[in-house]
Amino acid sequence: MSTRLHRGFDHFALRAADFDATVRFYTEALGFTVAYEWTSPGTVGRSAFLDAGNGSCLELFDAPTSVPGGPAHPDLTAPAPTDAERAAHNALLHIALRTDDVDAAYAHALTHGARAMQAPADLPQTGLNGHTDSRIRLAFVYGLDSEVIELIQRDDFVTAAGSPAASDR
Repeated sequence: MSTRLHRGFDHFALRAADFDATVRFYTEALGFTVAYEWTSPGTVGRSAFLDAGNGSCLELFDAPTSVPGGPAHPDLTAPAPTDAERAAHNALLHIALRTDDVDAAYAHALTHGARAMQAPADLPQTGLNGHTDSRIRLAFVYGLDSEVIELIQRDDFVTAAGSPAASDR
């Protein structure tokens, strides 16, 4: 048996301006569960892994926590950047969450504090080698910390040979 170079995404990390509100948003609006909470050594901040339901997680840090790849001491007094400023400067474009019903997930997220970015729509698509066997429906919202969340509903991709795409292998 050969070693796999990866087994999918493990987690994404997000700094939350209001830790408790962000935990509530991801658990109540998007169906995550709190898997593990901790306080990072040498900090006063709180951290948590929120399980997406398939073993992939969203890692949350509250605002004063220093995190790998982040500023040592974030400036909490500076005004928060606008959605447009974040989009212009962030390397991470969005977090995509797979759902069975984009329209219902979009409406539910909005009732729990998300802000509308792009309403649900079908993505015009041409599949591999011109096949159009796969359907994609998606929507985008801004989360409580201006993170862009894509809600995506899609069939497994179908290859030219008619079998599921390599992601299922």
